[in-house]
Amino acid sequence: MKLELQNIGGFAGVHEFELKKGINRITAPNAKGKSSLLRGIQSLASDNGDVFRDTLNDDSDTGHVKLGEEYVRHLRRVNDVVQADPKDHTFFDEAGKDWRNAEKIAFFTPKSRVVLEIDQNAFDVLRFVNSISGAEEIESDIRRKEGQLEEKKRELEEYIENLTTAQKLDAEVGSMRGEIQKLQGEVQELEGAIEKETGTRDLTKVGEDIAAKKQEILDLEERLRSREGEVKRYQDQYEKARALYDRLDEDIADFEQKSEDESVGVFAGELHKHERKKKDLKTVKDMLDDLQGVVDKAYKVFSDSERAPLPESVKDEPLLHKANALLGNPGECPVCGGDAVRNTLDDRRKELKECATDFAKAIRGEDEEMKVIKADIRELTDRIEGINAKRRERDKAKRDSNDLLKELDDRKNLRDGVGDEIVEKVHELGILEQHYADAAKTVRTESRDQLNKVREKIGGYENEIRNNQNEMDRLTREIPDYTIGESLEDYANKKRLGLDDLRLKIEELKDEWEHEVFGAVDLFNKNINDIYKEMGFTTFRDIKITKEILRGRLTSLDAVVEHASGKKQSLSSLSKAEQLTLGLVFQISAKENYIPAFPFFVIDDNMNTFDPDRSRSIMEYLSDKAEYVLVSRPVPPSEQGDLSIEYGFN
Repeated sequence: MKLELQNIGGFAGVHEFELKKGINRITAPNAKGKSSLLRGIQSLASDNGDVFRDTLNDDSDTGHVKLGEEYVRHLRRVNDVVQADPKDHTFFDEAGKDWRNAEKIAFFTPKSRVVLEIDQNAFDVLRFVNSISGAEEIESDIRRKEGQLEEKKRELEEYIENLTTAQKLDAEVGSMRGEIQKLQGEVQELEGAIEKETGTRDLTKVGEDIAAKKQEILDLEERLRSREGEVKRYQDQYEKARALYDRLDEDIADFEQKSEDESVGVFAGELHKHERKKKDLKTVKDMLDDLQGVVDKAYKVFSDSERAPLPESVKDEPLLHKANALLGNPGECPVCGGDAVRNTLDDRRKELKECATDFAKAIRGEDEEMKVIKADIRELTDRIEGINAKRRERDKAKRDSNDLLKELDDRKNLRDGVGDEIVEKVHELGILEQHYADAAKTVRTESRDQLNKVREKIGGYENEIRNNQNEMDRLTREIPDYTIGESLEDYANKKRLGLDDLRLKIEELKDEWEHEVFGAVDLFNKNINDIYKEMGFTTFRDIKITKEILRGRLTSLDAVVEHASGKKQSLSSLSKAEQLTLGLVFQISAKENYIPAFPFFVIDDNMNTFDPDRSRSIMEYLSDKAEYVLVSRPVPPSEQGDLSIEYGFN
């Protein structure tokens, strides 16, 4: 099967490799691409952005991995984040095959989760079993529903608190209404007494008119304050818009003053002048280079030391003899027969070379001048574009300020209208108060003062009732599923039934999760000992994943090994090499149990912890469990220069 890598890891450009069924031993010195090749294959079985970032070449923004004609993964870097093309067909989304966990199971590399956790002495058997079985998805559902349960409990506490407050307010409203009824009875008695004393109800009527007029004045004053607030707000907005316009106008004027002597045309003319001069210099330099080539050739033809010796057969061979006559003697021009002095030719070569060097420096100088002028043109163009944007912003600010000024004038007119109305109402109030004073002259009893106090008390109760009812409406409106008049106990019981149903679902999910984990543990315990022994390991007599149960629930898993002596050890107490061995056994067991048809098993550098015989027995075992077994091994640079793939065991 052909593997094609483009800009993957340490490989720049396109590289092709041939993988064969069975053992593929990848050998190379360090930093020659072994891990890059294996990461390329891993990216076909992954949907992890960290894997993609480690896979794509740091100096490239695009790349791809192609395996055969079926699998491909295109990678690209966007804003320093490496993304994969979702339309690619990879192991991760292979139709009809649940290979989503292949990356966790079939890749035993220094960056795989098992190896990293063992290296940090943090390997957790339960977490491993969880991640490669269906239990992880169930656990995710449990965490999500537990979060929902806590949120609903918090909401219920808040709802019950609001409902309790609303019910207290309702009780207070009932009490106050009773008080109002009593006070209204007193009002009737007092009004009757006043009517007897005055013989008329004019005093009561005028008092009511005064109270109504005062309320109208209060309402108008509130409207006036609102209008004044609106005027202030529009005044602030207008001042801000005007300040923005003035600032932008100053910036534009400053730019126009500074740019009187600058224009793109002037810079373009300067640039054209230097381009023309560079072209002239280039033409002359090319002529000098041609002449230097002629002088160099003449130097070699006419010089005694540079001229190649003619063969001895010149005299005997007519054709060679004729050529010798045409070439002439060293130091003699074959065209005119004149002298060709070697030192003179050498001096001319040096002069031409120096002159050509001077011209090259002059051309570079013109290039530098042109770069400076082009930079000035770009800077001026950017400044012109920026000032045009400011002109547009200034025009918008001017329009906004004009609109706000008009709105401000309208608001001021409204405010003045309310002020005039208040003046009118105050005048009317003065008239009513005079009427009341005139009518009150006829009444000098304690009943009048008591009546006013009772009415004030009734008004206070009525205001408090309105406030309480508004607060009750607000509190109950925020409570879902609440029926007006429903008791606190009934509502709480109804909501708690929903919580109990959610708790029951969580317990069912926990049962399902434990069932999935226990099933996975049984699968592992069935074959980990056979795998361990068939790969040639003999240190442990027995390996078993054990469960820890607390209050009827699974809390953790551990791997316990038994030595030939009968001594038992937990996984965390073993050496790093022994832990890595068990980690490899667990991953191979997971492949046999969950993804037996996955065609690859990859081991990157980890075989270095095993001796050659043990490595061979591991590869022999794996060759029957995966179509393609890839194992990397570093070699010294003295033994091998570049990466190569060896097939089989020899």
